[in-house]
Amino acid sequence: MPSVPTATDASTNGSTEFPLTRGHKKKARTRQVLLDSALEVLAEQGEGFNIADLAGRAGVSHGTFYNYFTDREQLIDALVPHVVESFAARAAVEFDDPDPAVRFATITAQALAAAVHQPETVRVALRIDAVQRALVIDGPLSYLRRDLLDGRASGRFVGPADDGTLDVVLGALLLAARRVIDGEVAPAYRRSVIARLLQSLGVPRDDAVALAKRAVGASR
Repeated sequence: MPSVPTATDASTNGSTEFPLTRGHKKKARTRQVLLDSALEVLAEQGEGFNIADLAGRAGVSHGTFYNYFTDREQLIDALVPHVVESFAARAAVEFDDPDPAVRFATITAQALAAAVHQPETVRVALRIDAVQRALVIDGPLSYLRRDLLDGRASGRFVGPADDGTLDVVLGALLLAARRVIDGEVAPAYRRSVIARLLQSLGVPRDDAVALAKRAVGASR
C-alpha cells in the first residue's frame, strides 16, 4: 500500500506541495477582505482607525480581527507591501532611457497617474509614513534619486543632486497627489506639475513641456 505524504515529507522534499484545504482558502480570503477593508477605513480615518469599524466593513466579528492580527500596528505592517505593490503596478519601477529627464518625467507621470486610477490606495500611502518610506527607499520612487544624480552628472540637470533637491521633488509630488485624489484629475494639471519640476532642475521650458506632455499621455 503506498504511503501517504506527511508534513515531514513536505519539509524534507521541496518538490512536494499540498493544495490548500477549504479551511485554508477561507482564512486566506478573510485575511484579504480585512486588508481590502483596511484600505478603505485607513483612507477615511488614518492610522487611528477604529477596529470595530474595520471588522464591520469586512463583515466579520470584532473578535475575528484578532484571529488574524494582534493589533492595528501588525495590520498596518501587513498593509505596507500590499499598498506598495498596488502602487507599483501602475508605476514605472524602472524605465530604461538614456535621457535622465525622460526617465524622471515618466516616473513622476506614472506616480500621479496612480493617484487618478487608485485614489484610495494613494490616499492610504499619503497617510502612512511607513508606506511613503517604502515607496522612496525600495519602491517605484527610489529611482528618482538615481535620475537626479545622472542628470546632474550629464549636465541635463543643474544644481546639486542632494537630499534637499530630492525632498523638494518628493514634496511637490506628494502635494500634487493630494490635489489629484481630491478631484484635480485633468491631464493638464499633471503636465503642468511635471513641466515645472523639470524646469526647476534646469531643463529648458519648451523641452520640459514636451517631455511632460509625452509622459502624461503615455501614463493614462
